[in-house]
Formats: sequence, structure tokens, C-alpha cells
Amino acid sequence: MSDPSTPEAPAAAYSWLVGFDGDWRDTWWSQDFLELVAARLGLGELRALVDVGCGVGHWGQRRLPLLHRDATLVGLDREPGFVARAATAAQARGLAARASYRQALAEALPLATASADLVTCQTVLIHVADPAVVVAEMARVARPGGLVLAAEPNNFGEKASALVGAPGLSRTDRLALLELEAVCQDGKRLAGSGDSSVGERLPGLFAAAGLCDVRVCQNEKCAPLVPPYDTPGERTELRQMLSWIDGGVWLGVGGTREQTQAWYLGGGGDPARFDVLWSVARREAEAWKAAALAGTVSGARGPTFYLVAGRRGP
Repeated sequence: MSDPSTPEAPAAAYSWLVGFDGDWRDTWWSQDFLELVAARLGLGELRALVDVGCGVGHWGQRRLPLLHRDATLVGLDREPGFVARAATAAQARGLAARASYRQALAEALPLATASADLVTCQTVLIHVADPAVVVAEMARVARPGGLVLAAEPNNFGEKASALVGAPGLSRTDRLALLELEAVCQDGKRLAGSGDSSVGERLPGLFAAAGLCDVRVCQNEKCAPLVPPYDTPGERTELRQMLSWIDGGVWLGVGGTREQTQAWYLGGGGDPARFDVLWSVARREAEAWKAAALAGTVSGARGPTFYLVAGRRGP
């Protein structure tokens, strides 16, 4: 579930980099787990949902049916093309009468204070310069007693987990790729493009925004790959991974070579070492592809993906 991307990329490239195209993002969550979370948080009584950084609609449109049958959704995204695609997706899901979308920045939501029952986002705070500002805006829009709900990863933890079973890599290679990931995450954060492991910090950010009854759990869904990869979820996962690999993307925070290098240097990496690290990254990708096509990749691939909820006080 890592997000090899940068918000600075052109919209079409960004859409591909974050997996907006197709149904890959819909495989992230099990329906029964979403229903369990909805029951725990009492979502069935809520009527007004705001999806911040909605992208093309995956996250909010999965949440809306878990709310009151008359609940409405407002989706907000800074990219007008994504807003249009989200509206089209809502139409296809039969939600058009209950969902509306508009262009907006997460740092300045064009909504009245205390106007929503649930304000939520997924993999948005990993891309903003100051997640505390966005969390505060989300809390402002929530009504007294209303909920703020964020799904955000620790992508460093996920990268470390993925390397445990990565084919064709020595211990030195694995450590080199952890170095590359760590330095690039520092560079991304210093560039004001977000903290790719912000999930670890969410409980504190929620508390600092004045939210109470903060609850934290992890997504229970893994992305297992077990030969012959014959389940719909496995086939979707393979298509997404191979699309990135064939497109020259590293399955880490940087994604493209150009962006990876920029963030590596911005994070204080040694310029003379980058080409060595990038060659290891490409070797990782090509070895994984070869093993997948040979039917020898097998693993659980469990992400570190937090779901954090907080309630606005009276």
C-alpha cells in the first residue's frame, strides 16, 4: 500500500503513481473490517461526510454506505481533474444524488465550522507540508461530538517489511535500500512535500488539535501473493506492481528516478552514492518481476497502515 509518488507530478502521472487508475485501491480494505470500524465509531447515525483530498473518490465512496441511509458526501481535492473523475465514479456507483465534489486545498477547507459529522482522509497527510494544519482544519469542520478519521501509513515500516522476503537481494542490498528510503523520506519532508511515515505521529497530531477519545487501530488487510496468484485481489496486486516496475518506478517513496534523486540529495545523501543505490533499487524491482512471472514470489506483504479517529469536544 505504499505510495511511490509526489504531488508535484502532473496529474496524469500522479494518478498512475498512486494507483488511482483501476480498482487497486479498492482492494486495500476488507468490507467486514470497515463495517466493524463503523460499528465501533457509530457511523450508522451520521449524515454529513467530508472526504478531504478525495482523489478520484475511492475512500469516501467506500465510507458513505456505512453512514445513515440519507447521508451525503462532499469530496474536496486540489486537482480539478480528480474532482471530475470522482463525480463520474459516484455516478457509476449509484451515489450521484448523495455525493458532490469541488476543488479545494486541504489546508483551507471551504466549509463552515462545525458543519460535518465525519471529516476523513486517506493517504493525504503524507503529502502535505504541515499535517497539523490539515488536521486542525478537519477538526474545525467537524461538529461538536463529530469525528475526524484519517488512514495514513508508516511507509518506512512497510518498505522494511517488504524487503524481508525480497528475492535476489543480499543483506547489503537490503540495508542499502533502507538507507535510500530513509534519506529520501527526510528529503521529501524537508522539501515540504510531506512525511511518508506520518501515520506514527497521528495520535499526537489529533490530540494537539484538541480532539478527544482518540482511537488507533491498524488495517488488518494484507496483500498476500501465493502462487498461482489466482484470486481477484492477487491478480490486481500483480498488475499494479508490474505496471510500476515496467514504468521504471522504484517501489519506495521516490517512485521515479528523477524524484528519488531529488529527495535523496535534499535529504543529505551523498551525490556520488546515488547511482549505486538506484542500481540496487532497479535490481530489486527486476528480480521481483522475474520471480513473479516465474510464480516463485510468495509472501504476506503486510503494510503498516493506521486508522486514527478522534472526536471534537463540545
